[in-house]
Amino acid sequence: MKRRRNPSPLASPVLIGALTVLVTVVAVVLAFQANNGLPFVPRYVLHVEVPNAEQLTHGGEVHMGGSLVGTVTDVRAARDRHGRPIAVLDLALTKSIEPLPVDSRFTIRLKGSIGEKYLDVTLGHAGSGWPQGATVPASRTGAAVDLDQVLSMFTPPTRAGVAASTVGLSDALAGRGNDLNNAIGAFVPLVTQLTPVARNLSSRETDLKGFIAGLERISSALAPVAQTQAQLYTDLDTTFGALASVASPYLQASISDTPPAFATLIADSPSEQAFAIDTAALFADLRPGVASLSQSAPVLADAFSTGARTLPGTATLDRNLVALSRTLGAYSSAVPVQTGLDRLTLTARSLFAPLAFLTPAQSTCNYVTLFLRNIGSSLSDPVGTGTVLRFVLIASTDVPGGEAQPSSGPYLTNNPAAGADQAPLHADPYPNTAAPGQPRECSAGNEPFKATAAALANPTKNVGTRTESTVPAPRRKPRKGKGGHGGHG
Repeated sequence: MKRRRNPSPLASPVLIGALTVLVTVVAVVLAFQANNGLPFVPRYVLHVEVPNAEQLTHGGEVHMGGSLVGTVTDVRAARDRHGRPIAVLDLALTKSIEPLPVDSRFTIRLKGSIGEKYLDVTLGHAGSGWPQGATVPASRTGAAVDLDQVLSMFTPPTRAGVAASTVGLSDALAGRGNDLNNAIGAFVPLVTQLTPVARNLSSRETDLKGFIAGLERISSALAPVAQTQAQLYTDLDTTFGALASVASPYLQASISDTPPAFATLIADSPSEQAFAIDTAALFADLRPGVASLSQSAPVLADAFSTGARTLPGTATLDRNLVALSRTLGAYSSAVPVQTGLDRLTLTARSLFAPLAFLTPAQSTCNYVTLFLRNIGSSLSDPVGTGTVLRFVLIASTDVPGGEAQPSSGPYLTNNPAAGADQAPLHADPYPNTAAPGQPRECSAGNEPFKATAAALANPTKNVGTRTESTVPAPRRKPRKGKGGHGGHG
């Protein structure tokens, strides 16, 4: 009797069909998941903030240097720290590029002229990188200008204008092939001279990249006022249209007269420089007065109001002043008066130098006032018949070799035989008074005294400008007499 064999599980059609369906389902799932990466494969995850997703969608490719390095797993709406709406791109990148330098750039680009978008990564050079799960700020992202955005600015009037311009250019270039060839040949020296210019522009010191970045920031700042700028050009068109009616001959004559006016200004500017400097100094001096106008203006307004009420009553005085002014004008034009004024001018010019030398004696050292005070004080000693001169006689001891003895020269050395009451001569016949050309000091009355050495000139050490100060004498009030009549004491 034959032994019956157990059937193989693989021989069952139901099992084989089930395995086939399972493999097919797994293959389909893997095919659908291929864009997001195979399951259970580790990924380098980054979150990139962009101002606008620019139609980049879930499943979009991420390229770096032309190679596929990951996919966009999600595009989410969010807000930045200032509350402005932005988009956040969730990226799943290959682990081989982890970590990306923090100065890397993320730019949304088109695969072709019109078509699917992808995210292009420009590798940076920073020493530190973005860690797993980091969020890249919008300042490190950007987007290329799409062709449809460029074409959208060509409205029907613009397209008509471009077509008309193209026809006009074609008509202008027709039959001018030789002229164009000559122009291209003339451009050869320009290209030769352009080489050092391009070298300077590409130099790191020139920082052309920073300049372009600055232009980008300026353009970003001007974007909110684009409509205002467009309206400005519209208004300029209206203005130029109004000016067109007076372009000839008025504007034409003005433009023709501008170069001679500039030439005259350039020629006269050196001589007007002093006037400009004096004007600037005048305005600087007027600045405190202008600043006080807010307080003084009401007072001035009241003064003008009072003057407007008062001046009509002074008409007679005004007529007399006019007649007096005319008389003075006729008198001043007379030849003897002119001669006298010339003499007075000459006298004033001659006195300028002496007065400039003598003025510091009073303005700095107070010597004139001190002299007049001392003179007045010396005659203020009252006696029965008036006042007398106050003085004290100082007599020198008449001893051999002393200063009281006749001598052929000044007494310069201390003679022991003369005693302690004798001292060498101290005299300062030409003291310094802070005059022009002299040291700034008031030496008269401030000379130091040494009993053992003579002093016949200004002190060797500057004694300064401090002198005795004077004050006005108090005015005496009149006293009443017994009979009620006022009298002076």
